[in-house]
Amino acid sequence: MQSGVRTSAVVTSVTDHPIDFHALVDRDINKPARYMGHELGVEPHDWNAATVRWALTYPEIYEVGSSNLGHIILYSILNALPGQLCDRAYLPEADLATRLRDRQQALFAVESRRPLPAFDILGFSLSYELGATNILEMLDLCRVPIRAADRGDLPLNDPAAPPLIFAGGPTATSNPEPYAAFFDFIALGDGEELLPEIGLVVAQAKEGGLRRYELLRDLAQVPGVYVPSLYAIGDDGITIEPLHPELPPRPLRRVATPMPHYAMGLVPHVETVHDRLTVEIRRGCTRGCRFCQPGMLTRPARDVEPEAVIEAVETGMKKTGYSDFSLLSLSCSDYLALPSVGVELRNRLADQNVSLQLPSQRVDRFDEDIAHILGGTRKSGLTFAPEAGTQRLRDIVNKGLTDEDLLHGIRTAMQNGYRKVKLYFMIGLPGELDADVLGIRDTCGMLQERSRDLGRLNLNITISNFTPKPHTPFQWHSVSTQEFQRRQELLRQAFKRLRGVRVNFTDVRLSAMEDFVGRGDRRLAPVIEAAWRAGAGMDAWFESLDRTYDAWTGAISAAGLEGRYRALELGGWSAVTALQRDDLEAFCAQPLPWDHIDTGIDKRWLADDLQRALVAAVVPDCSFAGCSSCGVCGPDLGHNVVVPAPEVPEQIPTQAPPSARICRLRVQFAKTDSMALLSHLDLMRMLERALRRSSLPISFTGGFHPLPRIQIALALPLGAEAHSEWMDLEFTEHLCSDHLCTVLQPLLPAGITLLSASEVPVGSRSLSQEITAAVWCFDLHLADQGSERDSLDWDAAVASITAAQQLIWHDTDKKGRPRHRDCRPSLRRLELLSGSSLKRRRLCLETEVDEMGRSIRPTQIQHWIAEQQGLQLEITALNREALHLA
Repeated sequence: MQSGVRTSAVVTSVTDHPIDFHALVDRDINKPARYMGHELGVEPHDWNAATVRWALTYPEIYEVGSSNLGHIILYSILNALPGQLCDRAYLPEADLATRLRDRQQALFAVESRRPLPAFDILGFSLSYELGATNILEMLDLCRVPIRAADRGDLPLNDPAAPPLIFAGGPTATSNPEPYAAFFDFIALGDGEELLPEIGLVVAQAKEGGLRRYELLRDLAQVPGVYVPSLYAIGDDGITIEPLHPELPPRPLRRVATPMPHYAMGLVPHVETVHDRLTVEIRRGCTRGCRFCQPGMLTRPARDVEPEAVIEAVETGMKKTGYSDFSLLSLSCSDYLALPSVGVELRNRLADQNVSLQLPSQRVDRFDEDIAHILGGTRKSGLTFAPEAGTQRLRDIVNKGLTDEDLLHGIRTAMQNGYRKVKLYFMIGLPGELDADVLGIRDTCGMLQERSRDLGRLNLNITISNFTPKPHTPFQWHSVSTQEFQRRQELLRQAFKRLRGVRVNFTDVRLSAMEDFVGRGDRRLAPVIEAAWRAGAGMDAWFESLDRTYDAWTGAISAAGLEGRYRALELGGWSAVTALQRDDLEAFCAQPLPWDHIDTGIDKRWLADDLQRALVAAVVPDCSFAGCSSCGVCGPDLGHNVVVPAPEVPEQIPTQAPPSARICRLRVQFAKTDSMALLSHLDLMRMLERALRRSSLPISFTGGFHPLPRIQIALALPLGAEAHSEWMDLEFTEHLCSDHLCTVLQPLLPAGITLLSASEVPVGSRSLSQEITAAVWCFDLHLADQGSERDSLDWDAAVASITAAQQLIWHDTDKKGRPRHRDCRPSLRRLELLSGSSLKRRRLCLETEVDEMGRSIRPTQIQHWIAEQQGLQLEITALNREALHLA
């Protein structure tokens, strides 16, 4: 995303054809493979046969969005429905966004490669408060009006009708009002059952020839759908009221049962932020932490049956070829079957060199069984969240954790080989005193001191800033940026005297913006739009935070909304404690901008829980104790479903992966078409997963991180096709070369073609040492730089290279020191191929390759000719035709 002022260019119709992908995405685009789609697990769909065409669009870069479990589950469910088609799209980085705008090309979906305006429905995940600017960026790139009111009222079947735009996700469910102007409707809560129902309504509306407004009236009556345009602000300026009597006064959040089977949908070609199989084991949390919005908005708790988890992981690992898997929940440790399921999975996968990761754990439930199941042949890190530094404050926020619980968990981790642990704390929590802030340092020091007999404990501490969230007992709390800054400095000074601790702080500017938007109302739409136009975006990414903060504060100031929402807040904790009970109840009874969203939580219960916080009263977890009467459980949202803890099976020791080197096969292969956009590291990762899925007896390296024994002869530059590459694979058994190709080829994507295979001695020289020469073909052409010269004497240019006594190449070593070498001895052949253009010619280069992998590269030929001719040259259609072996 670029900084500076943005303007929207909107089209009202779209050609219903795929874009020219290779003309748009090439090697000049950063990480182009993230845009090519067609990942493992994608099933082809008939565009013309689909009644309703969805595009689920995640407003983050591909590596983030494609890792989101909810995104993939909903994608998989929609594609399993007859008559429905679902594709995906992600936020492009600045280079592709600029190219799309320059060419007036709409953003496209990654599988069909069709422009997003060609779809019926575009769904956006709104997972954090500041993500709305990324959504506006994507809408602008889609060439769709960013405001719902500007999308007209055409019949749905009209080719000029823009798609329906909706949002889902925790932030959209919590408080959709700041974003209401941008969406046709909001999907509240879980989407597994809701989105198919929406699809049916849209299909019927298209069949009946309904207009956009008529469809929205119908959608608004689907439980879980909120249509902001059909609701208006009441006389008090805050309350949201329906415009028609048939509409629900309070749209209800939807709840669905977790479906772990759909978790194994896709395996990206590129490395993602969560590069593993993820299976949900429990949805919802009933711990009742008073600061935690997800814990309130996902009730009731719903456990997945242990057999379903085991089957999903076992099947998923075979289908995907991942080497890691993760069990997902807001609090994995509250899944009582975790020790049994984890040990059973470790037993079944003991010889497959896989690792288990748990993203969130309760330190008070961390025991020997959980320590055993984590990691594998390699251990991943451990993360716990004490949240507060003193027992008093942990009781105020209802954390339900003691220092002894924390110490016991840390000691158990150290007894099982962990020497580095990550801890999450918050500052600015209601009721916090300086003693509580310094208590974070004291707690860390206590853990180190009381674990010293087990070795040295290194702690990685993250200190975040508490921001009050809607639908929590602290939704009325006030926070202060100046206080955050003071408390951060207090901790910085305190931690200077503690060794073995690394401390990271969340930027207070990010927290201030999240708080302002998260508790806003419809008046914020112009602020969000102005912030986006001023360059705000990727707001959770720290490298853009200065630009983002300036954009947001400028937009807030221009709208005259500085401090506008403070009337909704109680003030500091001392002001709250000074209030009489009746006064506090009266204040909390005032309307809030999000009161019309029925999450199931009773607002009066939230106010009562605030009263309990004032006296530091702890409320037990209602999944395992008595009902807390929060209002969720009932016929609409269901009840807690808790699976009792099964017996933990006997542990089978983890086995080192097989490392015998019995057979080495040398494989010739081609890498063409879209696969040319795949980097060398991503190619290696893809081959590793394909071999895992094949169940062939691949040999692994030893050490801390065993890897399959795969060697590729010489890494290709990004964007280059290749027609005769080589790789060596080693196996623990003798393997027929024909059998290898027969088994492995169907597991590889189009564009990776196995050409031949033959056995070579295991003890022979490495593949890289066998390479003697490389043959390249490529186009060179004059760059359009406004030069007066419009032609080049190609014969003379090539002759100057071949006749040169020296070809000196200047570069730097790994330490940045200048160096140079004469490449002329490596040049075997450089010649012009057929073609008569004065601006463009195709060349063939044959170069020797030494044992270090050094040779002459086409880019060097480009540089030398350009330097001699005084022209700017570009290189395209790059092919490595052959690698010659000794």
